[in-house]
Amino acid sequence: MASDARVPVRRSPDPDWEHRRLFERVREAIFAVPGNFRSNVVIRGVQATDLFNLNALLGAAIEEGVVDTLNSLRQLWDVRERYAMYSFVRQPQTFPDVRLQNSADPSDIILGIELKGWYLLAKEKEPSFRFLATPAACARPDLFVVYPWHLSEVISGVPQLTVPYVELARYVAEYRNRHWEFVMSHRKSAKVILSTSDQPYPHQDRRDLRQGRA
Repeated sequence: MASDARVPVRRSPDPDWEHRRLFERVREAIFAVPGNFRSNVVIRGVQATDLFNLNALLGAAIEEGVVDTLNSLRQLWDVRERYAMYSFVRQPQTFPDVRLQNSADPSDIILGIELKGWYLLAKEKEPSFRFLATPAACARPDLFVVYPWHLSEVISGVPQLTVPYVELARYVAEYRNRHWEFVMSHRKSAKVILSTSDQPYPHQDRRDLRQGRA
């Protein structure tokens, strides 16, 4: 049994962080996405037994649609128009794969979102969501967001989103490591080898990371 010292603790951005209110509004906008999500993807003529493969096939298109929807909901997260130069940008080959960044200076990143789509009829008993980021690579405002989705006509139609699972990315990474090492310790290889990465957003100025974010 793992000791309490090993139990991860949620650490939200500091209350006096200059972007704290933005962080809260972005989180609210994330929950508003399903009601505003629109997709041009239409599925027809797929056998029910093949539907389980849709998660990989449509995941990228759904995630791109979520980013577009978040940007369209600017009136929710940028009420006072303080962040006109910022927008959500998807970069699927990096972590986090969605960043709220300055269009004139991509290294100016306020927060990130690790975004996942999960098909409601997927076969996985315990979905891992392929989340491999080391805790040190997660800034305190970074979020881990999973949107369950289904088709409008069950086995055909357009993708529709449901209420997302939203958590702090660093907490998820720490909880995953703890689960693997102490809950799955019966496995022959349960040791977690941490990445040598010691900071979020490798190209970002460290001075910004010290302002209640790291």
